[in-house]
Amino acid sequence: MSRVLRAPSPPAMSGARPVQSASVRTLRPAQRPFDSILRIRRPAADAWITVTALFLTCVGVLMVFSASALNSLLNSNDAYATGSRQLLYAVAGCAGLLFLSATDYRRWRVLATPFLMLSLVMLVLVMIPGIPTDGGLRRSLDLGPVSIHAAEVAKLALVVFLAAQLSQRGHALSDVRGTILPLTLVIATAVCLVLVEPDLGTAGVLGLIGLSILFSAGIPLRWVLTFGVAGALAALVAIALNEYQSARLGGWMDPFVDPLGSSYQTLQGLMSMALGGPLGTGIGSSQQPGGIVVPYSWNDYIYAVVGQEFGIAGAVLVILAFLLIAIRGLRVADRAPDTFGALIAVGITTWICGQAFINIGVVLAVLPVTGVPLPFVSQGGSSLIVLLAAIGLLLSVSRETMGEAEQGGTDARLDRGRWNRGAPVPRVRYRSFAPPSPYQR
Repeated sequence: MSRVLRAPSPPAMSGARPVQSASVRTLRPAQRPFDSILRIRRPAADAWITVTALFLTCVGVLMVFSASALNSLLNSNDAYATGSRQLLYAVAGCAGLLFLSATDYRRWRVLATPFLMLSLVMLVLVMIPGIPTDGGLRRSLDLGPVSIHAAEVAKLALVVFLAAQLSQRGHALSDVRGTILPLTLVIATAVCLVLVEPDLGTAGVLGLIGLSILFSAGIPLRWVLTFGVAGALAALVAIALNEYQSARLGGWMDPFVDPLGSSYQTLQGLMSMALGGPLGTGIGSSQQPGGIVVPYSWNDYIYAVVGQEFGIAGAVLVILAFLLIAIRGLRVADRAPDTFGALIAVGITTWICGQAFINIGVVLAVLPVTGVPLPFVSQGGSSLIVLLAAIGLLLSVSRETMGEAEQGGTDARLDRGRWNRGAPVPRVRYRSFAPPSPYQR
């Protein structure tokens, strides 16, 4: 901007230094108002989301160190092996968070379809015999020093893809053949591939992500409810056909029916939470004599370790942290400058908070055991890196948020038919004919 307003320099003169004229001197103070008007001012990233996500990540690294120390010592003669890897994953995830939060989220729209196709290919690869997988389970691709959990990548890919597609279909949201069925088929494909692994909990999270984005975009409510009921029936059929899942469901309904078998982990988790009391027994106490050791506590049941070592105060603080992410994430969605950003924010917020409360519900025996990790806290490199990348994308949207007095918005307008009143995207995107926002690109 300074190049436009700067007065031309006087011609060079030999033997003497040119004297600056008064007109030039008077132009310089006037340059500042023009700069302030024409400069695009981007809001800072949402500090509450940033601090909360980093807080949960630090709690997770600390809890993984504590919960996995004894197991790591027995397996590798190094009590800090698992915790050290989790710390490296956290550093890598924070680097991805910084990169994505500083990059305009609209740049990733063109990569939405290739990203989704890549994630679906990975979900297929883990089920092919002969393809190396982590621990022999058909869930993570084993690439030597690292393993990639295909379903974790699919969660982020599904969010970006659905947001990109629905943001361009404002008047076609009720088009069954052109919008509803194709997008539902994509969601069902991802859910079924994860269900075949089998991983019922992660399949449920993918379905929750898909339905939340469809609902928020304004897909007719009757279709959203139909898909939700169909998904619930499919889950019941999968449980009935799987003996292992049926045993888990029976153990949830009556934890004392098999206290040394299918209900053992549930009972150990409940006793661990009760032992913590108001303020907990201290860091590392779960691995010491007198502590209650929960099987695989560093992963799905790490919330029980939080309750034992930090007590009710620590357990409630973790819940409040996820509630804060939910509130701030939906606030970002409401103030996003376009439909694409709003749906990304809705999808990421639903994914993180929905998965968190499923995990906490399992540990408290409110829900059946599903094997869903606690976001940011449970051990797992792929999960932590992808989650922090998702937070970076959410922060990128928050940098473009708009106040109530600002007008504008991009992407297609919504069809306001009788059956499209379920859950419209935020009102700022209705004003398709308003003056363009300074935050548009």
